[in-house]
Amino acid sequence: QKRGISIELGFSHFDISDDERIGLIDVPGHEKFLKNMMLVVAGMDMVMLIVAADEGVMPQTREHLAILDMIGQKKGLVVITKIDNVDEDFLMLVEDDIRESVKGTFLEDAPFVPVDSISKKGFDTLIETIKDLAKEVEGRNEAAPARVFIDRLFTVKGFGTVVTGTLVEGTIHVDDEMMLYPDETRVKVRGIQVHSRAEKTAFAGQRVAINVAGIDKEKIERGDTLAAPSTMTPTMMIDCKIRIIPEASKALDHWDRVRLYHGARELLGRAVPLDVDSVSQGQEAYVQIRLEESFACKAGDRIILRAYSPMETIGGGSILDANAKKHSHADENLLETFKVKEKGEPKDIVESYLMQADDFVDNKVIIEKLSISEGQLGEIKEALVLEGKIIVIGNQLIHEKNMQDLGQKAQDLVKDFHRQNSLKSGMSREEFKSKMKITLKTKEFDQFIDKLTKIIPLVEDKAILKLADFEIVYSPDQEKIKQEILTRLKKEGLEPSLVKDYIDNPQRQTVMDGMLEQGLVIRVSDDLIYDRDLIEKLTGEVRQILADKKEINMNDIRDKYGLSRKFSIALLEYFDRIRVTRRVGDKRLPM
Repeated sequence: QKRGISIELGFSHFDISDDERIGLIDVPGHEKFLKNMMLVVAGMDMVMLIVAADEGVMPQTREHLAILDMIGQKKGLVVITKIDNVDEDFLMLVEDDIRESVKGTFLEDAPFVPVDSISKKGFDTLIETIKDLAKEVEGRNEAAPARVFIDRLFTVKGFGTVVTGTLVEGTIHVDDEMMLYPDETRVKVRGIQVHSRAEKTAFAGQRVAINVAGIDKEKIERGDTLAAPSTMTPTMMIDCKIRIIPEASKALDHWDRVRLYHGARELLGRAVPLDVDSVSQGQEAYVQIRLEESFACKAGDRIILRAYSPMETIGGGSILDANAKKHSHADENLLETFKVKEKGEPKDIVESYLMQADDFVDNKVIIEKLSISEGQLGEIKEALVLEGKIIVIGNQLIHEKNMQDLGQKAQDLVKDFHRQNSLKSGMSREEFKSKMKITLKTKEFDQFIDKLTKIIPLVEDKAILKLADFEIVYSPDQEKIKQEILTRLKKEGLEPSLVKDYIDNPQRQTVMDGMLEQGLVIRVSDDLIYDRDLIEKLTGEVRQILADKKEINMNDIRDKYGLSRKFSIALLEYFDRIRVTRRVGDKRLPM
């Protein structure tokens, strides 16, 4: 501070017209405070690279330039200050040195503006240059879910917690519900300021101060992200495309500990190169970063890597998968997926994501994972459906290839069920859904079954699923047991033996289960089964009694058929269950 060196970030602004304002962020230039510089670079639309004429290009200038280049900065200008301290010849030498330093970067063809801050010489040209460049800046995505990288936080008496940062995408309104990541704490927007002016709405690209309700300042950290609720998923593992700068002192090797910078956060992690053993200086490669703490990011976000020790910038790149699965190397399929994500075409990325998912994916998950808007997803879905590449069921999407795989899985599952349960007509929907591990809602599951019947020979009959060519066939031994059971039931009539007397071994149990499921015998109670023809005859007679007498009771059944109380009660309760009768006191009336 005694030397006049910037340590913390500085913020200001100036107007270039009645309705256009330029926000300025002054970042520390000293190498010791590079971390503070990287808090805000992700939110910058344009950069002024400032070089003092009497000092020239410093080592930290080159590092700043490398960082800006790696985060994808596109617009900028070079400002040479303190020109009053040098003569014309020296100024030309400094300018040549700068041009050599920016060669191959986004500033290679940028305008150079020499100025003197004391006399204000060159300031008019500087302002006009900024105005011209501002017209070329690409607009940020206001339709995307809102997201702010928090670079400062403080408490204002009477208002509470205030966080500041650049609204990198989306739109925020007063009273909006937001979420703080990575802790996923819900907060409410009580107030918004843009350059010290209260606003009802803030738009992508603006520097904002947001008064949040529902959380104490102590529970927020510099580097947290304020975003629309449920639009991000905290992660500790990301897949990236990384370039190691030529000036790095060493290659990036497997399991190297690195410092990762994303938004306004610094994290520690380990690097796992996926398509090479080691990423050499000047080389690009796919790398998985396994972090020591969670954070929230999105595919396409830019990151910077610095060595753990000594703290030097070694490279950077973009995130391809913000919630990656662990892999130690990249096979051909994974490399192809990376290339699609790297290309960045939303339709291709959605299709690739669905192919990797294997199962159904909810619309909300795709919007969250792939950072696309609901409207954009709607257009992509329509295009992919027309191309026959995806299937839409309700709010769920599945790639056509994966639907075919699910169809084969379903066919094998039902076929295996038939093999193990040859005397059952098919598999219940509930068991099928459970074993398929399908989490679809009831209506969606109905549509799923309908789709399956069109790609495999599957038939549904009364909530039972079976293959179209399946037929129940009793083996000779099973047929013999079946006939024995039927003959005995007919002989015993309305007072049969208990169920357990018919199934004294596993084979007889299997046959009995099959007969019950096919309706050859009827279970009247837990302990009693009857011959189907006999029960149908009895049911008809009971309906006739009800038609004649308008009621029936236990004594009627007992006296008419000469049954004991046990059998009479069991039969009446059965008629209640199948809605032939309804009980009122000791009587049964017609339904």
